[in-house]
Amino acid sequence: NLNLDANVTNTTKMSVSIIGSHERTNDLDVASSASQLFRNGYKFIPTEAIYYSNGLWGQFAGNSPVAVLKGDGYEHVDANTIMTAISVEQQLKFVKGLSIKGTFSYDTKLDYQKGWHTPFYYYAINLNDTPYTYARQISTQEGGVPAYTYLTQQDSRRRNYTYQGYINYARAFGQHEVTGLVVAEARNNDYDYLFARRNNFAVGIDELSLGSSSKTDYDNGGSSSVGASVGYVYRVGWNYANKYLAEASGRYDGHYYFAPGKRWGYFPAFSLGWRISEESFMQGLQWLDNLKLRASWGKSGNLAGGPYQYLSGYTLAGNGYAFGSGTMVQEAYVTTENNPNITWEISQKSDVGFEASLWESLVLIEADLFYEKRSGMLLSPAITVPYEYGLNLAQENAGKMDNYGFELQLGTRRSLQSGLDFSVMANLSIAKNKMVETFETAATYDNPNRRRTGRPYGTVFGYQALGLFKTSDDKNNDGIINSEDGYNIAQWGTLHPGDIKYEDVGGPAGVPDGKIDSNDEVVIGYPTYYPLMTFGINANASYKGFDLSLFFQGSGMTSYAFNGNFQVIPFNNNNSNASYEYYNDHWTKDNEDAKYPIANANPVANNTQASTFWQWNTSYLRLKNAQLGYTLPASLMRTIKIQSIRVYVASQNALTFSKLKFVDPEAVTDVGYPNMRSFTVGANVTF
Repeated sequence: NLNLDANVTNTTKMSVSIIGSHERTNDLDVASSASQLFRNGYKFIPTEAIYYSNGLWGQFAGNSPVAVLKGDGYEHVDANTIMTAISVEQQLKFVKGLSIKGTFSYDTKLDYQKGWHTPFYYYAINLNDTPYTYARQISTQEGGVPAYTYLTQQDSRRRNYTYQGYINYARAFGQHEVTGLVVAEARNNDYDYLFARRNNFAVGIDELSLGSSSKTDYDNGGSSSVGASVGYVYRVGWNYANKYLAEASGRYDGHYYFAPGKRWGYFPAFSLGWRISEESFMQGLQWLDNLKLRASWGKSGNLAGGPYQYLSGYTLAGNGYAFGSGTMVQEAYVTTENNPNITWEISQKSDVGFEASLWESLVLIEADLFYEKRSGMLLSPAITVPYEYGLNLAQENAGKMDNYGFELQLGTRRSLQSGLDFSVMANLSIAKNKMVETFETAATYDNPNRRRTGRPYGTVFGYQALGLFKTSDDKNNDGIINSEDGYNIAQWGTLHPGDIKYEDVGGPAGVPDGKIDSNDEVVIGYPTYYPLMTFGINANASYKGFDLSLFFQGSGMTSYAFNGNFQVIPFNNNNSNASYEYYNDHWTKDNEDAKYPIANANPVANNTQASTFWQWNTSYLRLKNAQLGYTLPASLMRTIKIQSIRVYVASQNALTFSKLKFVDPEAVTDVGYPNMRSFTVGANVTF
């Protein structure tokens, strides 16, 4: 990291910045991953041996996590990043307060990946032999890993160029302060990628040239892309006596994503502020340190979709057609319509708020109410076209969404005569939205329970669960629940005690029709992609060399569907293992008030439907970071001729408060590398 600032003349400044990094990542065999390893470990059933008594290792369903760890394969990734910037600023003497500035930055990232796969071996035991014998076999990891050795190498280069020119003005006229800024900006980027692979190595030397010479064992490929954008920015500000504040700004942006005539957008913004605490009629309020009222309105443009959707994109494939003599040639085909009218998604946001400090910062408050209208959201049409049409329908800027909510910060900051300094700041944000216009079929729009329009983006729909069937529901004791027991609603398959029971909300005519199908869907949870509420607490304290910092974060008004989760669906996917979470509270005749349905060797469709049964609250509060430190006295540092020494203990994810105990509520998944709880002891020494 190198930063150089120089005053070339009394009116000229020059700055140079260079930041570079090299990262080396060493990972498992390129054919596996941390997620796959956790999946393998979780799927492993207790009746199979991870290790045998002789030290060899076994498998389940062709999976062996030990085989992956014992293998000779690897994946090495070298990432080299360089970010550079140079700027020159010149004060213009002929206009007081006026300056110009030019900036150029060049950022590049070079990635090199080398991956080596060797077969994953495990040992199958033969219990019919005496003594037992063990045959070495190859694991294909659920069919996704080849049984031969291969080597991959990848090179990629990403470059970004940014050019900026500034005209800046700042001047005071008595109690009036006026500022102005104009910026012209151009960005270019390019990307190149090269890939090569060789299969079936006769010797275990990881060099491409030593792989099989058969053309069927070769593979290579590559791609490249370029991008460009141009923007013009202005900002004008006015401040009177640090009491009245006003600002107007805007952007005029063009982007290569969109077709000529559609790629430019103008996005203005305005804001007003009033420090009412500076008014003469407020001076008698000794308890009020600061009170500022503010309001703003503005537009912003968001990129929608991907680049070049306004053009017809062709997919190329080898050996697609034969012409004339029968020689095979490449095929080219279009998969999706183009849409030359795709353009910016527009966000129009209004905000009103205030900030206040009371009793010498004993109470700090900041609050905002906001309302946002988004238009031009890029959506896919919700209609089905005949197969003969041959193309997927293009996306359109057809969606409209309203967002609204508030943000609140409340805190305190004090310095006591005893030497104790502390501050606490808590924040809370609630943001809701509804789709004003979206694509949906008549089947959902005409059904108030299923309608997407008017509901939050990503709303989860499913069935209303009524609990589990009990033994008493089986009137004739034949183990099956049907019309002979007085239950005349068709669900999925044959029903038994311990299966999930659903509510017949309504058929096509809006009244119960004796069967559970899509007409019975209702809203069953919060939106999938985001929590509606987020909150946090940041606390700091220091006293006589000791310092303490705590950071809590959390979310609320959020839920997750567990109906496809390994940890609550027993024997899901190739008869996988069952968890203690399920095992300890699943339905049996002796546990009819269980949390989970009856166990089935093959999970039945009836018990894995999206429903309120599986939609659970994933709200949480977590102590994300905590650190306690002590800085040794300055007198001791002078004695040992060291500027400072600070020792500390720190933790990440030390505490979590949530109703969910068997999964991480922040990253709800049954496979993949989990969030780790870590504790660190360290020292900062400055010479």
